[in-house]
Parts: sequence; structure tokens; C-alpha cells
Amino acid sequence: MRKLNLAVAALAIGLAVPANASVIYDNGTPNGSGGNLSGGWVQAEDFSFGSTTSVGGAGVYIGTTSDIAAWDGSFTYYIFSDSGGSPGTMLASGSVSPTVTATAFPDYFGNAYLFSFDLSSPFDASAGTTYWLGIHTAADFSTQGDIFWANTDSNSTATGHESFGGTFDNWADNGAEHAFYLTGLTSSVPEPATWALMTLGFGVAGVGLRRGRTKRRQFT
Repeated sequence: MRKLNLAVAALAIGLAVPANASVIYDNGTPNGSGGNLSGGWVQAEDFSFGSTTSVGGAGVYIGTTSDIAAWDGSFTYYIFSDSGGSPGTMLASGSVSPTVTATAFPDYFGNAYLFSFDLSSPFDASAGTTYWLGIHTAADFSTQGDIFWANTDSNSTATGHESFGGTFDNWADNGAEHAFYLTGLTSSVPEPATWALMTLGFGVAGVGLRRGRTKRRQFT
């Protein structure tokens, strides 16, 4: 019985760390006006924070002229410094496997897909500093001509920039805002249901330990 009690407690502890990353920057959702190709180009959008912030992941909205099944499965993100209102030095990058979710948000040819992913390593953004999130949605720069980063409404930030061929020495303003968000680090705060299970587990384990002590006193 004691082994079972401890197992329940262990299960409660194991469930105490759900994946729960919150949105810390939101550049908007697709508005159905099209987008910019992200197969032959690296597309980039700027972001900044009022205080030092650790970025743990992101979500970008992708449109396609055909179907998402045409995507070759490759995805690379980049984070650049700012250089006079354009992407500058590459500060981080990673090839990741995003979770792809169909959405009801419109793109020019249908509905956009959400590509959500964790960064390979968290990125610490300094307060009041402009950075650029870049994406490339193909294995190389000669394919995936129908995959694009979906547009969003204009806002107070700079419009997107693009580098043809991903050489990063030919950035050009594409004149559009693009739909994406950034998330913080995964939270380790248990959800209410998990708190309930933890309480039950520790309670059952406590009862078992008290019974064990009582039995030892009876046989001494």
C-alpha cells in the first residue's frame, strides 16, 4: 500500500510541469491581403521589448497558393540585430520542426497555417533594443515558390525586409507587415487541475507514512 501511495505522489510531481508558454509579443494575425515568399527569400520582421525579456519560441502564419502538403518540411529561423532600420548581424538561428496548425485566419488564397516552434536556445532580448525575426521555409533557395509569410495590418513597427537567396547582404524593404507572435520560456507553474492531483498525491502519501509509523510503534 505504501508503494502505491508513493507512486501516486510521484505521478502528481511528474505532472506538475506542463508546457505553458505565454505570448510576450504579438505582431498581429493574417488579414487576407497576401504575403511575401519565404522559400527563395529570408523574410524578416522587427520586434522589441520595454524590459529585458527571454524569448523561448514563436509562431508565424504561413500562406500557400496550393496546399500546405506542398511544403517540403524544412524551416529555419534567425534573429538579427538592427542596422539602421534593417536586419544586421545574425545573433541566433536554428533549424526546427514547427507544429503546423490549420487556422480560420484568411490568407489571399484560402486560410493561413500557424507554424509554432521553440527556439533551439532561449534568446535574451535587451530592453529598448530592436531585433529582427527571420524565417526561411525551404531546404534551399530554389524551391517552395508558393509558400509565403502572411500579411497582417500595418502597425507602429517597421515593415518587413527580405533577402533574396538568404545572402543577408541584399536586404530590401518589402513594404508589408507580417503575422507572428513570440512566446516566453515554458512555465513551470502547475495548472489548477495539477495542483489538485498533487494535493491528493501528497495527502495519500502522508496517510501511508503515518500508518507506517503507527504500525512500527505497535510492534516495538
